[in-house]
Amino acid sequence: MTPATSVEGDRDNEKLRDRPAIRGRATPAKLVVVAVDTADSVSAAGGLIFDAIRAGWKVDIYLESPGDGRALQILGARSVELPEVFEFESNWPDAILLSAVMHERHRGVQRLVATSLRRHVSEIAVWGGSISGINAKAGSEHRLSTAARAFKPHAMHAAGLPPPVTYVESFSGGLPN
Repeated sequence: MTPATSVEGDRDNEKLRDRPAIRGRATPAKLVVVAVDTADSVSAAGGLIFDAIRAGWKVDIYLESPGDGRALQILGARSVELPEVFEFESNWPDAILLSAVMHERHRGVQRLVATSLRRHVSEIAVWGGSISGINAKAGSEHRLSTAARAFKPHAMHAAGLPPPVTYVESFSGGLPN
């Protein structure tokens, strides 16, 4: 995965920004995040969300229980309600990041993953468990940029969570380089 910058220095997320756009140069890359709630998304992937937005990606965060959006606002994001069916038409996401819990309990999320695997159009990464069809041994790590390391603790505090212990987020599967 490693879509972030090095811990040693902030290189403005070169790997995310330099990824070729499938839909054309004017269309930003798209990341879809599916989580139980704000705390789930911020604790597992807050740094990646922040770094992706900063690198120019369009980030859509779907939450089962939206709740207070302050934590996501700190990261520069906002959430939308989880739909029964994901309909992206020609704007299919380049990457999908999701909670294994959401895959277990939501039929629409299961269809999203199955369609993405079948079409081979989206990289998929999971936190909190594994999903059939996604190589759990092919783990990915996201090293938070300097800016993400500054903002994620504030977002976690706003979500009622303790500050992060590490500045590396780990996932099963993989996201684009």
